[in-house]
Amino acid sequence: MTNKTQSASKSSKRWVYTPKKITFLRSLGYGLNDLNGSAWGTLVGSYLMVFLTTYANLNAGLVGTMLLILKLLDMAICGILGGISDHLFSTWLGRKLGRRHTLFLFGAILTAICFPLLFTIHPGSYIWYFVVLLLLETAQDFDNIAYETLATEMTDNADERVKLSSVRMFISAFGTFAVTGLPAVLLKALGENSGSAYTISGIIFGIALAAGTLVTYFSTWEFSPEHVQEFEANHKQDKHKGLGEVANDYLQVLKTKACRRTVVIYFVSYFGKDCFNTAFFYYAIFLIGMSQANAQAASSLSILGMLVVPVATFFMQRKGPKPLWTTAFGLQLFVLATYAIVYFSGITLNPTFMFVLVFLLSAIWQIGRQTAEYTVWNVIPLVPDVDTMVSGKLRAGAFAAVQTFTRKVTGALGYALIGWILTLSGFNQHASVQSGSAKMGIMVAFALVPIVCFVYSLYLARTFNLDQHSHKIIKDEINRLQAGGSKADVDPDTKRVVEDLTGYRYEDVWKTGQ
Repeated sequence: MTNKTQSASKSSKRWVYTPKKITFLRSLGYGLNDLNGSAWGTLVGSYLMVFLTTYANLNAGLVGTMLLILKLLDMAICGILGGISDHLFSTWLGRKLGRRHTLFLFGAILTAICFPLLFTIHPGSYIWYFVVLLLLETAQDFDNIAYETLATEMTDNADERVKLSSVRMFISAFGTFAVTGLPAVLLKALGENSGSAYTISGIIFGIALAAGTLVTYFSTWEFSPEHVQEFEANHKQDKHKGLGEVANDYLQVLKTKACRRTVVIYFVSYFGKDCFNTAFFYYAIFLIGMSQANAQAASSLSILGMLVVPVATFFMQRKGPKPLWTTAFGLQLFVLATYAIVYFSGITLNPTFMFVLVFLLSAIWQIGRQTAEYTVWNVIPLVPDVDTMVSGKLRAGAFAAVQTFTRKVTGALGYALIGWILTLSGFNQHASVQSGSAKMGIMVAFALVPIVCFVYSLYLARTFNLDQHSHKIIKDEINRLQAGGSKADVDPDTKRVVEDLTGYRYEDVWKTGQ
């Protein structure tokens, strides 16, 4: 037996490649890494810009531009890591630790070190925040690209993937609540002008998020190198892939209809959510005079998302994603329309009544937001199999990179747009009362841009047909063809589903030896 064969035999016996029964505790372990994703997404999408423009005394327009540049750099890193992850099993480190799990270790280390550093106060220091944010975004790339492949590789069963994603989204809802709730409590305790509230939060979150990632590292498993090599044996594979081939993988993934549609819904809806969340604090503080602590408290109503998850799970298992997305985007549009009507109608509300109205609308918003996020994260684990139906390859990492890349784009454009709108409209972070044009700028970012996004998302969701039933049809067809079945014997209903979800003629998918 050669050394290479012995190494392959040993790698297949490692715990990281050994499937286990998906119990509640293992689902919980799988889900804990999403404390990282939900906390980071909420932080960046809500009060990061407020922190940088108030406590760090940075210009809003320059902050938006800095974040855009960071995201562009980060997208390149993300693209490289996605291709590396899919092919890391060919290296000694990847075989020993797992092509996905290796990335978790790097992500946990960077998170523990850099998260606390982000919320130390260095007034006017763009370089400090630029470097720390770049390292944190890279940590997120390591975590997210590894994470988004796991549900697909841990089980073939769509219902088990829903179970994993449901527990994950419950934890995500808690993470979203924690990242908004803890600063609110500390601001109340330490005072409105105390930046140390954010510094303390950063230290706590850095430790907690890294720990969550490590629990996931030890609770999950992935495809073994032998499984990947055997599955792709009938398809021509480059032994060593350059950046050009990796980029081609991403383009091929996006040509698949279900992959492309998922990415677009994800992009547009998250872009609208980011604009709303980022501009909410400016609306609350500068348009209606809420304190920053009360604005944080309104955001912390994200705890309602924990109640949404079991209800959304019930409907996901019985109705699929389409009605859930319709409900979610409808609720978010209702909230946005209400805010727009109140502002543009010129209605003057009693401060107490406005406070109650904001909390009520925030509650509805959080229900819609959590439902939308729950739905997309239950769809994402199903998507790589549609790509496999087209390509015959196990490249969940490529789709994870495309999806993570998309999230970076939405964040980059959202933050840049908010910063530019505020700057061009004459926003002054040092003034407690803003000009009429600055207030209009806030409303454009806060309500009008998100309304356009959610209307389009609603349209896309109404024509989305990937669910547990259609996924099972795809998976069964993959298994039939992988076992040597003839494409000429395809069932007509299966052929219809394959063509609808892939966007290709049935004759043009699953071409072995290509």
